[in-house]
Amino acid sequence: MLLQSVKIERLRNLQSVHLDDLQALNVFIGTNGSGKTSILEAIHLLATGRSFRTYSPRHYIQHHQKDTVVFAHSHHYRIGLQKLISGEQIMRVNGETITTQGQLAKLLPILVLEPQSTQIIDEGAQPRRQMLDWLMFHVEPQFFDCWQRYMRALRQRNHLLKQQASASELASWTNILADQGAKIHCLREDIVQQWQYAVKDEMANLLPHLDISLDYFAGFQVQDDVRDSLFRQLQQNEHRDRDRGNTQYGVHRADIRLKTPSGDAQAILSRGQKKLLITALKIAQIVLLNRLKKETVVLLDDITAELDDSAQQRLMRRLFQLESQVFLTTLHQSAIQLLLDTVGLPYQLYQVDQGQVSAVLQS
Repeated sequence: MLLQSVKIERLRNLQSVHLDDLQALNVFIGTNGSGKTSILEAIHLLATGRSFRTYSPRHYIQHHQKDTVVFAHSHHYRIGLQKLISGEQIMRVNGETITTQGQLAKLLPILVLEPQSTQIIDEGAQPRRQMLDWLMFHVEPQFFDCWQRYMRALRQRNHLLKQQASASELASWTNILADQGAKIHCLREDIVQQWQYAVKDEMANLLPHLDISLDYFAGFQVQDDVRDSLFRQLQQNEHRDRDRGNTQYGVHRADIRLKTPSGDAQAILSRGQKKLLITALKIAQIVLLNRLKKETVVLLDDITAELDDSAQQRLMRRLFQLESQVFLTTLHQSAIQLLLDTVGLPYQLYQVDQGQVSAVLQS
């Protein structure tokens, strides 16, 4: 789903913004605080129900307003989200109210590319696991239902652990964790292998002299019978789980470990190499969606400030090859126009000033 138009109301300093005749590449130019990143935030909010800048709706809904609204049109869909300051939301597709955010997310795969943040590599397993689960959600139809069942069982088991419930009370939830966890693990193994191959191809383009492997850690010790091995570890560690009040083993503890021949990427790579590795990881995800004929919307917040000219050119050409729709912000009009003229891709330019957005006519 590629967007033809977007309407944003009452989000930060964007009182009422209409973006019509959107192109494959849309560039927003403005000073700091002008509202250009808020446009990306609104598109992300529409697809995912959350901002990539803050957890609280109070921080992005305009002061003294009760809600923010984002609408978008594509060739086949009209989608809309009303986010209330309470956190509640109303979602519609083609005029019909829908009940789960996943229904919108499936229609509009959104990927935020922020190489300036190296937390995916430098911090704990959670951001890497989130990357994996985003990919799983969009390429593996069975994953979401399995994940929902698993997480419901995990919440119930953790609640009972904190209450020091009996072993018999825990047993049914432990069984569900083992059943669904085994399914999730097997689905992940296949997708991680495909991701690994795609990352190698993208690394050859961005960092040709660097060898990177993606090692999948399941979150438990995997043996021949995946379900049985997870079940036994949950049972054997029940006393430790009771002490901690949560479940220590399972697919919710999974990780993707990034390694070079010399050691972990976190310790070995320079900051610049980490930026390019993150870019390769995310482009490889777009590749896998592209193979399934799924169009990805990519949000690039001031990418020209973080990647050198050559990397910027390679990135933009690659996204164009993958038929992604790109929304890009920048402070520097001359630099971005030089880049766009160099790569020779069609684009639409917008000027953003104090929450007002206007299309820039191109000569």
